[in-house]
Formats: sequence, structure tokens, C-alpha cells
Amino acid sequence: MESMMTSPLAGTWTLKSAYDLHKDGSKTFGFGSKPTGILIVGAQGEYSLQVFRSNEPTFAVDEHGARKEFKPAELASTHYGHVKLDTQAHTVTFQIDQSYIQRWNSTAQVRPYTLTGDELSYQVPPQPGSDSVAVSVWQRVGNPHVSVSKGSMEQGLAMRHSGTDVGTP
Repeated sequence: MESMMTSPLAGTWTLKSAYDLHKDGSKTFGFGSKPTGILIVGAQGEYSLQVFRSNEPTFAVDEHGARKEFKPAELASTHYGHVKLDTQAHTVTFQIDQSYIQRWNSTAQVRPYTLTGDELSYQVPPQPGSDSVAVSVWQRVGNPHVSVSKGSMEQGLAMRHSGTDVGTP
């Protein structure tokens, strides 16, 4: 029987930073210099996550001066499902129901995490052939001890879209 305890991640989180950490310790910013995002986690671990590229051009110019359009995965990352912490193994598992990245649909992704106060950081496993891991850092908004009701997911999204300050990414 599954526990009915409130998820330690319950609440609304805003994206603080997102970057690629390379083996040599350098960082690159695939979602631009100031990406935005929101992660809403319900009391039982149901979640919705959206990350969007900075309000910067959706193209770049290569070394030859040719225009290069960003791939869709470089513009946004969105998915929803259920999330669970394993505090013993220090992993967070995203059981992804649906994702903007279709190959993630119906998958479980296990990621190492750090939760310090109201800051959550985790690493997305490296993609084949990549020398980097994607790092996401989230800041919890409001009181983490208030239980999250079903309506608060909609409220959090409405606040984000209305321009109400729910935290600085």
C-alpha cells in the first residue's frame, strides 16, 4: 500500500538556473542566459514542469555567418507525471507520463539531487555522446509546510501567467 505522506517537494518552484555542466567544469547555457520555468508538485507527488528559453533569439550565427535555428528541445522542456525522492540514495525519480520530448513519454528518469532548505538542484543524465550533464536549480515559492491542494497547481500557473511575482527565476 502506497504511503499517503505529503511529498517533501510539494509546492510551487521557480527556475533559478539551468545550465550544462561539462566534464572540465565549464558551463554552457542551452536555454539562454535567463531561462524561466515553473515546477508545481502536488501533495502526492503529481507534478507539472515547464522550462522555457530566455527571451532571446531562437537562432544563432555559426562561424561562417550562416543562420542556425535552435532545435525544439533547445527552446522548451515540459513534462508531467509523478515525482518521488529517495532520501537514502539521494535520487529524485520523475515518472514521466507525457513530455514535449516524445522519447521521454512513459519513462522513469532517476536523477541525483540536492535539497537544501527551499532550493532543489538535480542533474539530468547525459545524452549519448555528450560530455555534459544538464543541471536544473529550483527555488521553492512560499511556505513549504502548507499542504498543496489540487487547486494550488492551477493557482500557481495562473499567478505565473498573470505576471504576479511568484519568485525570480
